[in-house]
Amino acid sequence: MKFSFLKEKGSKYLIWILLGVLLLIMVIPTSGNKTKEVTNLDTVTQGDMEEGLKRVLMAMEGVGKVEVMITTIPGNQSIFGEEEETALVCGVVVVAQGAGDALVESRILEAVKALFGIDSHKISIVKMA
Repeated sequence: MKFSFLKEKGSKYLIWILLGVLLLIMVIPTSGNKTKEVTNLDTVTQGDMEEGLKRVLMAMEGVGKVEVMITTIPGNQSIFGEEEETALVCGVVVVAQGAGDALVESRILEAVKALFGIDSHKISIVKMA
């Protein structure tokens, strides 16, 4: 089978058309599920965040009994080109039985930083009375 059309002048145009179609296929979004997943995050309340953090910390070795308080401020975040009203975490206080141990305090600090994306100076960890 001979592909003589590839030797002709019009083959250049055919290649450009095929590349254009391929580019269009790559640009077309596949589904809107990602937006739905993200918008469900706005239903998380400050109490939910505190309970979740409390469960995570109590599951860590050496932490023991825990009480947490999270302070938030309202903020806007752009997600997929849409403005979403969110609660931005601006401070966390952790009161834990095991907070007297430097290693436990370090683990608590790293966990809170990872979960909320805040700096160390916005996190206070104290030993429970």
